[in-house]
Amino acid sequence: MKGLIYIIDQTDFEILKLLGEHSRIQWKELGQKIHMTGQAVGNRIRRLEDLGIIEQYTIAINRIKLGQIVTAFVTVFVKTANHQAFKTFFQEEEAVSEVHRTSGEGCYLLKTHFASNEELDTFLEKLLEYGNYRVNLSIGKLK
Repeated sequence: MKGLIYIIDQTDFEILKLLGEHSRIQWKELGQKIHMTGQAVGNRIRRLEDLGIIEQYTIAINRIKLGQIVTAFVTVFVKTANHQAFKTFFQEEEAVSEVHRTSGEGCYLLKTHFASNEELDTFLEKLLEYGNYRVNLSIGKLK
């Protein structure tokens, strides 16, 4: 499939937008919003899944309501060429919600969530085993 161009139209983009806003929306309701039958919407969604455009369905979690009031973006500078130990570490850490391999400054960017600055500090102490880091705290989510 490498190099394959997927042909999707404006209706597919509308479906993706609506699913992104509410992934549990019924096909019939989605169809009403874009003037299609539920069955036609279902066919398009299955096609988008088969093409790999829709990879998964998920939920958005309000971390603040869970008591995780500190969101930190941590740039990690891994000190070894063997990153496997670090990968095992972040897979097991509940505070880490996203990990991105990056180019430029740093090796990885982690999105993390904590109930307090003390919890963040404890996490950062453990992180030092794998390399150095830079932390940026979120002031508030805008989008």
